[in-house]
Amino acid sequence: MAEDLDPRLELERNRVVAQLAGAVAHKLKQPLAVAWGYLELLLDDPELDLAPSTVRYLHEIRDALGTMDGVINHLQQATTYQTRPYAGGLEILDLDKR
Repeated sequence: MAEDLDPRLELERNRVVAQLAGAVAHKLKQPLAVAWGYLELLLDDPELDLAPSTVRYLHEIRDALGTMDGVINHLQQATTYQTRPYAGGLEILDLDKR
């Protein structure tokens, strides 16, 4: 538990969390921006004459990319080493704790 840690160790853990989370978020933003850009090109090109079902699928992809963007933004703001229970008895970093 964080309360039992030496304050220096807790500061170091938090520093590492912030550095790692920031680096991962930065690496994920670039391919996300590329995917988003190509998706918008597909949706905005009237010459493609996309079937309505294809347009629906592309909107679903856009929604999923928006969800990913929200997760990445959370990741960029992670600054505290706190965990939460996860499947199989594991604990994972709680990105909602900042």
